[in-house]
Amino acid sequence: MEHSDTPHILAIPFPAEGHIKPMFNLAKLLSHRGHRITFVNTHHNHNRLLQFTDLPSFHTQFPDFLFASITDGIPSDDPRKGALLNYLPMLITPSARSLVAKEFRELFLRLLEKNGDRWQQPSCIIVDGLMSTIVMGVAQEFRIPVIAFRTYSATCTWVTIFMSKLAQEGAQLLRSNQGE
Repeated sequence: MEHSDTPHILAIPFPAEGHIKPMFNLAKLLSHRGHRITFVNTHHNHNRLLQFTDLPSFHTQFPDFLFASITDGIPSDDPRKGALLNYLPMLITPSARSLVAKEFRELFLRLLEKNGDRWQQPSCIIVDGLMSTIVMGVAQEFRIPVIAFRTYSATCTWVTIFMSKLAQEGAQLLRSNQGE
């Protein structure tokens, strides 16, 4: 395939390990199929990736795979130690999400400026379902399709489907008798 005909996909995971790994694996599979990938991580997670990945070796295997990073909306001096639950409330505040959306837009515009002969405007954005609202403005403005990629387990999917079905059928939720 010529460069101009090769699809260019932006992949954007939610900034948590259980979301990054599945998105990263999907992006690598798409790269193996000949798609150009720009994997957009947070600055914090991108720095961790650089620390633990042999990028020259990676780029030998995936030559059309670029990494980019944006803020996660948390101040850069925050240590982000321990479980995600320790700093999750900061990730989902309206101000943090607004800052992430702003940086994503700036990154997208930089990608358009420097694309040259090698990279064209993204063909689509594959975004973690928890991050989809962050990319919608850019996607609508540039008429780029968005694919929401959900990274939760099959059990979670099953519960989501069947809990709503049980509620539609009028089933009552079980209540604990422990306090009586």
